[in-house]
Amino acid sequence: MIIIQSQEDLAELSRDVFPQTLHRFISELLEGLQAEAEPGEELEHLLSHPLILCEPGDDIRSLLRTSSLGMEFVENIGTPDVPAFRAGVLLDNDWLAQYVIPASTLDDDTLTWLGEITSGGFPQ
Repeated sequence: MIIIQSQEDLAELSRDVFPQTLHRFISELLEGLQAEAEPGEELEHLLSHPLILCEPGDDIRSLLRTSSLGMEFVENIGTPDVPAFRAGVLLDNDWLAQYVIPASTLDDDTLTWLGEITSGGFPQ
């Protein structure tokens, strides 16, 4: 997994692995997180609301079940050319981690599991 805390972090990602559509989506998420912060506290805000890009080999189910507070949401954010998901996991009452999960990084079982959740299923 890659923690994104700046536009520079995002610029370092390989465009072959993470296409332009995904870059743009993550950039907009990052800008939104930075806008939520008080002036001068952007980095602290990003530490309490991490934006995490998943990579091949990441154990998505474990990552999304890490917190005792559990998943807040899972949504399909992809386009037909770049299928992907975004999941929010509450770390505590005030902290929310957002995971951006390209479908290309998932095994078939995890892809099916996330698809079921976004279709209204309950995570198991």
